[in-house]
Amino acid sequence: MTRRLDIYPRWLARFRPVCLLLSLVLASCAKEQVQAPPGEYNVILISLDTLRADHLNCYGYQARKVSPHIDALAADGILFENHIAASPWTTPAHLSMLTSLYPSAHGVTQSFGQLTERLLHEVEFNKLPEARITLAEVLGHHGYVTAAFTGGGTLDPRIGFAQGFQHYDTSMFKLNSLNTETMHNWIGQHRDRRFFLFWHSFEVHSPYLQADFLGEVLPPEAAARLSDQLKDLARPLLWHTPSVAERQSTHLRFADLLRQHQAYSRGVCEALYAGGIRSADRWLGDLLRLLRRLKLYDRCLIIVTSDHGEEFADHDQENFCNKHGQSLYEEMLQVPLIIKLPDQRYAGTRVREQVRMIDLMPTVLDVLGIRPPGGQMQGASLRPLWEQQPGRQQARLAVSESLASDQEMKSIRAGRYKYIFSIDPATVQRHGRGYLPEQAQRTELYDLLDDPGEKVNLLTSPQGDKFKALAEPLEQHLREHVQVQGPAVEQVRLDGETIENLKALGYIP
Repeated sequence: MTRRLDIYPRWLARFRPVCLLLSLVLASCAKEQVQAPPGEYNVILISLDTLRADHLNCYGYQARKVSPHIDALAADGILFENHIAASPWTTPAHLSMLTSLYPSAHGVTQSFGQLTERLLHEVEFNKLPEARITLAEVLGHHGYVTAAFTGGGTLDPRIGFAQGFQHYDTSMFKLNSLNTETMHNWIGQHRDRRFFLFWHSFEVHSPYLQADFLGEVLPPEAAARLSDQLKDLARPLLWHTPSVAERQSTHLRFADLLRQHQAYSRGVCEALYAGGIRSADRWLGDLLRLLRRLKLYDRCLIIVTSDHGEEFADHDQENFCNKHGQSLYEEMLQVPLIIKLPDQRYAGTRVREQVRMIDLMPTVLDVLGIRPPGGQMQGASLRPLWEQQPGRQQARLAVSESLASDQEMKSIRAGRYKYIFSIDPATVQRHGRGYLPEQAQRTELYDLLDDPGEKVNLLTSPQGDKFKALAEPLEQHLREHVQVQGPAVEQVRLDGETIENLKALGYIP
């Protein structure tokens, strides 16, 4: 069942005593703003769940043609070559995207893996604290009409994702002409308003249902049989919004199908994954054509990104599909980031410097000329990078937090090196995820320039002692990072439908 919630902005209600003061501060700073007045541009944020950067053609993928519309958008905009996710799974990563806070700061750090029993029996899960201000809330306060069209499940509105959205739709599990038309109609209805649209889908996420490239990796007869059965799986998604039972059945039957056809392999899974990217790209193309037809494209700030990547036996030879969250290697953390500015300013620019998911919200506000809420955001605007402003291009350290299994891992990327600190399950259970013990369960250090596949842990190499000195300041930064804790999280009760949605995505067995 599709859930559409009409939720009016609560930011004014929560902060009414300071609204007058805030407006006076904004007015006094108006002369300092170099952009046009707030609200002149529309904002469209697109998150294609589970999309690795290295599987897009504009990021160098050459095996298949999968992303012509994304590539064209990149040609009209700015492509960030080295964009790092805050977490390798959906909920904490998207909350970081929408709040400019690392998971340790926004507070939603408990994993579905840890809370499976509580979800099944006590039906509770941590939600984003009301005190945290989202991008949608800030834009709503500045006169934008706001809407989110998401796949639901791990983006359930009650976890906190609905904060600031006047309309919240959860029908985008997989894309079809019905749910995309609903979103297109919303855009048409608000074409004369200043709007913020957040579009998220699991189109690229397992189950991979697009068989475009199966013939490249299976014999013709085998490819045809599997393709027909995948069409049967996908059929309910093409004609109506799938029920919870249909979502769950599709996910389970997909994994069984691959094994029955002896097709559970990296080659087959990557081919199906590429088909999902190609499908998502087509739907994105439809959106871009609509924006041009409505004469909105030139005055839109459009962002395409993802929450995390996917593993295809990159580090675990048993994991060929639907495996993410369990590590902090590059296949999990390197995700695309493409920003098309209004009027296609800086079209064709590529930024090599490392940037972070938490930089997205301050970048949007900077482009719009909106002063951000004071004291909250941990990210920084990316404008100095594409404008190449002297003295404002300081190197950005990127922290990522695993949060998806009984153990915990935290990583920090600094220049060419990545340091990973793993914490054993017993310590996590005793002290929580915002704690780094004196001794790690395991530490890893990789030279991403010489070893981009992260195959050689420098700390266990013959020169390990030499590299320990390099790892020490990185570990110290991680310790300082976890000390920045957010307010106490709030508990939300999730109903049976939401739990079944989480099962359908594979987060609950």
